[in-house]
Amino acid sequence: MAGEKILIVEDTEDVREALQTSLTDAGYTVRWAVDGPTALRTFYEVQPDLVVLDVLLPGQSGFEVCERIRAMSTVPVVMFSAVGSEREKLWAFERGADDYVVKGTSMNELLARIAAGLRRAKSPTPVTPISTYADGVVSIDFATSTVTIRGKHADLTPTEYKLLTMLVRNKGKPVPAERLLHGVWGREYDTEELVKWHIGHLRQKVEEDPAQPRLIITRRGFGYVYADQSASELKAA
Repeated sequence: MAGEKILIVEDTEDVREALQTSLTDAGYTVRWAVDGPTALRTFYEVQPDLVVLDVLLPGQSGFEVCERIRAMSTVPVVMFSAVGSEREKLWAFERGADDYVVKGTSMNELLARIAAGLRRAKSPTPVTPISTYADGVVSIDFATSTVTIRGKHADLTPTEYKLLTMLVRNKGKPVPAERLLHGVWGREYDTEELVKWHIGHLRQKVEEDPAQPRLIITRRGFGYVYADQSASELKAA
């Protein structure tokens, strides 16, 4: 997918230069910024196809920049940070990041994650005879990719939307974490923790009590199940 525009937001010069060289050699058009405010200005100007975003930045944190980007765009955001704690990753995903790569990961893996993010962003919506879904709690308009929960608009990230629709299309049946991982992120990914983290944030938005989920259920050893609601209805296009 060479030729796409990548925005690197990184304040450490040697890391930034290594990223720029590798991405340029891979055929991408690269722009960069060293702080949050400059990153947002460059984002407006360049309209990149993907953002590689450090967490610890002067001016604004990478989390704040990610949140600002997500408020106006669905462009993939790959957080790239020396901090690899689960707390930091959850914080990033909560603000709309699509992926989180810890510094020290091989450049080949980072390039593979970037390529996968670009493919996901450009992949067409699957052709389906179903245009809407409603079960009394969750309503989905597949044509407009909009979701309402208990009558209120749900502000889902693109990743959360893909997870929810994949589960809904398999309503009542357990979907293995590996299948969700490959279906949403791609076969380059082998970290099922990505699914766990994003399911957790999806539950925060769709469950009345996320600590005791009733819509998205974990079936240990089998995967995740979207619970079959009693008043379910699928409408044909």
